[in-house]
Amino acid sequence: MKIIGIAATLPSRIVSNEEVLDLIQHHSKDSFDGDLPKTLKIINKVFKKSGMESRHWLAPGERPMEMLQEAFERALSDANIKKEDIDLLIYTGVGRGFIEPANSCFIANALGLKCRNFDVLEACMGWVASMDIVNDKMKAGAARNAVVVNMEFNMIEGSHIYPKNFSLKSATELPYKFPSYMVGDALTVTILSNEDPNNFKFTFVSRPDLCNLCTIPLPCWESFCNLEKPFSLTNQIYNFNSYGYELHEEGRKEIINVLNKHEMKSMDIKYIYTHTSSPTRWEQYGQVVNITDKFYLVAHKTGNIASAAIPYGIAESKQNNVLKPGDNCLGWKGSAGMSFAALTFTF
Repeated sequence: MKIIGIAATLPSRIVSNEEVLDLIQHHSKDSFDGDLPKTLKIINKVFKKSGMESRHWLAPGERPMEMLQEAFERALSDANIKKEDIDLLIYTGVGRGFIEPANSCFIANALGLKCRNFDVLEACMGWVASMDIVNDKMKAGAARNAVVVNMEFNMIEGSHIYPKNFSLKSATELPYKFPSYMVGDALTVTILSNEDPNNFKFTFVSRPDLCNLCTIPLPCWESFCNLEKPFSLTNQIYNFNSYGYELHEEGRKEIINVLNKHEMKSMDIKYIYTHTSSPTRWEQYGQVVNITDKFYLVAHKTGNIASAAIPYGIAESKQNNVLKPGDNCLGWKGSAGMSFAALTFTF
């Protein structure tokens, strides 16, 4: 499997840490019980420690579907194929508009595709999981050309994050609301061909015992899990509850573990693309195995763009003429669930 076309887009509104603090102050001033200025200082301190400087959100008048169509045309041109040549579409990511039917149906319809299509749900791991599925289908002869789409527009007003998680009642809510303040919007389109069937290699580690650390629960969640309190004491339907500190602490061992299991010693890795959950955390992970000099970093300016993190980095580095054909690459990812992955490929 080869990446033959890739495009990525960030919305135009750049949101600084200072603007996020202003929004929290605005939405919390009438509900906060305690010292709000002190709490805002704590949030700002964690921002600085995390290495996150900004994130992109939709500006007034920007429409995700129009941005998708433009990115799809760029990816098609890059791939030098026609849309009729695509026989599989996968939609993935946290951002979505429907539980039923699959979001992929609406994406395929908008792009004028009539091929087999379906969704892949695995939180921030969605793009990696989708690539693994496409790789297997191509090896089995079930697909010639495929497209993987994600539209991580999670900061739209009225979403599972904004503005409700920007309204604090007390500082005790910070452990599960702070990750909301790191989130940015992005979309990516990745077009794949079935050439070079052994190009991609995937390694995964799963820790389902940590599934309660990051959730967006639906009504009647009690019937679909065996945990009394799967998202601690928050119990808020359709609300992003993420214990970022615990996710990174619990994930530290496994993110190193999955890389060691991947056994990539024979490859001369040129660029490494990581998750965008926290620039500082991922640099710390990289220091453990002495690979930070190969990092292509985007998180400090994009914010946490969930499943779009790795493909966005690939697309930007290609657009900037940094990534060249023949370069060996590593994708390194951790996700709610929890799941961890390493993937290597030649671009």
